[in-house]
Amino acid sequence: MIKRSQEAMRQQANLLRDTRSRQDLTEHTGGVGSWSLWTDSAALEHSSEFATILGLRDGQALPDRNALIERYSPDWRAGIRQWLDRCALSGEGFDEEMQILVEGGHHKWVRTVGTAVRDEHGRVVRIQGAVQDIAAQKQAQQDTLRLAMRLTTTLASITEAFVTLDRQCCFTYLNQESERLLQKTTGELLGLEVWHDFNPALAQRMRSSLQRALESNRRVEFEDFFPLLGKWLEVRAYPFTEGLAVYFRDVTERRRSQEQLMLLETSVSRLNDIVLIAETGASHQQEPRIVFVNDAFEQHTGYARSDVLDQSPRMLLELGPTVTKLQELARGLQQTQKARTELMIKRKNGALFWVELEVVSVQANADEVTHWVAVGRDITQRKTAEDMIRHLAFYDALTDLPNRQLLLDRLQQALASSARTGVYGALMFIDLDNFKVLNDTLGHHIGDQLLQRVAHRLINSVRKTDTVARLGGDEFVVMVDDLSTDAETAAYKARRLAEKVLNALREPFQLTGHQHFATPSIGVTPFNGEQSDVAELLKQADLAMFQAKSMGRNQLCFFDPDMQASMSHHATIRSDLRVALREQQFTLHFQPQVDRLGVITGVEALVRWQHPQRGLMQPAEFIPVAEDTGLILPLGQWVLEQACEQLSRWALRPETGNLSIAVNVSVRQFRHPDFVDSVMAAISRTGIRPHRLKLELTESLLADRMEITIEKMGMLKGLGVTLSLDDFGVGYSSLSCLKRLPLDQLKIDKGFVADVLTDPNDAAISRAIITLAQSLSLQVVAEGVETVEQRDFLAYQGCDQFQGHLFSRPLPIEALESLLTQPGSSLLVLG
Repeated sequence: MIKRSQEAMRQQANLLRDTRSRQDLTEHTGGVGSWSLWTDSAALEHSSEFATILGLRDGQALPDRNALIERYSPDWRAGIRQWLDRCALSGEGFDEEMQILVEGGHHKWVRTVGTAVRDEHGRVVRIQGAVQDIAAQKQAQQDTLRLAMRLTTTLASITEAFVTLDRQCCFTYLNQESERLLQKTTGELLGLEVWHDFNPALAQRMRSSLQRALESNRRVEFEDFFPLLGKWLEVRAYPFTEGLAVYFRDVTERRRSQEQLMLLETSVSRLNDIVLIAETGASHQQEPRIVFVNDAFEQHTGYARSDVLDQSPRMLLELGPTVTKLQELARGLQQTQKARTELMIKRKNGALFWVELEVVSVQANADEVTHWVAVGRDITQRKTAEDMIRHLAFYDALTDLPNRQLLLDRLQQALASSARTGVYGALMFIDLDNFKVLNDTLGHHIGDQLLQRVAHRLINSVRKTDTVARLGGDEFVVMVDDLSTDAETAAYKARRLAEKVLNALREPFQLTGHQHFATPSIGVTPFNGEQSDVAELLKQADLAMFQAKSMGRNQLCFFDPDMQASMSHHATIRSDLRVALREQQFTLHFQPQVDRLGVITGVEALVRWQHPQRGLMQPAEFIPVAEDTGLILPLGQWVLEQACEQLSRWALRPETGNLSIAVNVSVRQFRHPDFVDSVMAAISRTGIRPHRLKLELTESLLADRMEITIEKMGMLKGLGVTLSLDDFGVGYSSLSCLKRLPLDQLKIDKGFVADVLTDPNDAAISRAIITLAQSLSLQVVAEGVETVEQRDFLAYQGCDQFQGHLFSRPLPIEALESLLTQPGSSLLVLG
């Protein structure tokens, strides 16, 4: 019996645990915790889910009624106490939403439910309750409320008229703008059909459109005229669950504009000029949009009307280059409501063309501009022609560098800027050495290639802010500004840049089928604004360049005032030379050449200039000028003919019949195509024996074009003329070329003779020249012999003939004739 009783108790305990477990699972799943409050003892029992909702720690429990009340927020404690009292006394149940306190002092919304449990006598013995966590629901309700408030505020603030309709198209909401537009209040319209005041035709159209939106659940848009309002309205209806959201927009002005545009379109669509009409934006932030273009617009731009309508005119512009033009246009429109400009328009294919554009603003009233009308004419051909003319006027056709005119303009601006800032600049005048030789030998097309490559190297050698110009021929100019306010620093920078240019141009040039080495002569002059005459500045740089050439070419030279004085003197000599040739102001002096015995074997003809003001001028004063100007050709021809005539006269006299006359021939004279013919003509005309005419050639002839030089010398040798190489040892000759030349004589330069007794090097050179001449069966003439000791040393080495002041200075023909008439025609050397 006892065993059965114990077994029943175990089964009952297991059943109770199972029941409690199922209850905990159910409560946890539903988020509800249960509790029981005994009315007589105020004892409290609760489930584990109740403890979880209240945030109790593991194992913690609320023992009684007061502990339960204390778990509620202070604002709700009086309320829960009253509900508990009323339920305990009268059995009245309760279901309230309250806030409790959880760990950390935080508040949580819960739903608290209580109901009375009575005994068999009807007395309330306990209160059975439940607590549900509703924090998430409360948060959602608050979010919804805030969203509704924001939505209400937003709808009220919409600038367009906005209403909502139910599914019967009756008003359920109107904002302030809709009240103003429909001219009735919300109270007057709520619950009425949206079309209730409209005429039957309009009402039917609206009913059809709105019902279509409801049935298809898609928005609809339409425009219609509302006679009651006297306005065109744009209506946009958007379906939602409860009905329709409808926007009304007053488009009366736009419709009127469109009507006007239809008239305009008819009248201007066939014009040859481009016509574009744009509607201004409703606010300054909105861009204008194109509402009309004519046929000419489509033809010129390649855009169809459908491509550009409702688009911003900005799509047609390259904004970078046209910003300034657009700003000018805007200012003109503000001042006079119309403006004219020239700008570039972009075609559909991306190409640009020039348009002469006139824009007129269309105003609805004094303050409001509604449209812009733009009329354009394609001026691309005119602009292209203008650009070509401008380019031809200011740029060199071959190198595309700025020409003289553009250089002068920029130089004038640089001088003005330098005068204001005190910053130095510099001007470089660049001339290619021996450019004419390249043109003459390889042709002008090769010369043009060289000039183009020189231009390219110059641009790459200087700064981007510097100006590289071509004046013409092989003359280039580089203008450098912004060097420094300090003169020395500026000069240093200018020299560094000029040296960079010099080195760049020294590098070989690859021309078509040729490698060419070109060298420049560069003249540099600084400026700082004190010079006001750009022509004078160019002249200074030009003078410095000529100075560089006179110093041997392939170098640079800075301008100084002494140089200008020298060049002025040079210019005077050049001018006087022309007069001298015309008036025959030249005369010949002759310096005897003697053999080892002192017997005169011939003379050297030396030209002198009997200047009317300066008196007798030596060759060193005017021969270089004659070389530079080309006057050496007529002067050299005159000397040649005078020498031949003198030989012709001497041939008639026994005492002078065996004398020779040596004539100096310049490189330029020798290079002339007619030189050999002119020598032949002079010999033929005077009837002299050709070997009595001795032509003294300089070693500079051997610098280039050797084959031509040898060929010409062979022709002269064939005539019987004696050929002598002057100033041997100071030029370009080498053993390999010397043996190929048909020479008769070498002349030792007086520079070696002067120090032959004191300088071992000069003595060794003189001996070597004499030995070389003997090995080649050539005569040797030593010039500049001043002393007996020099004569004796040279004679001992084997020198054949001598020339110098020891024997005689250059003499006029009368003095020479007197000397030659002396017995034996010999010179007595006293020593």
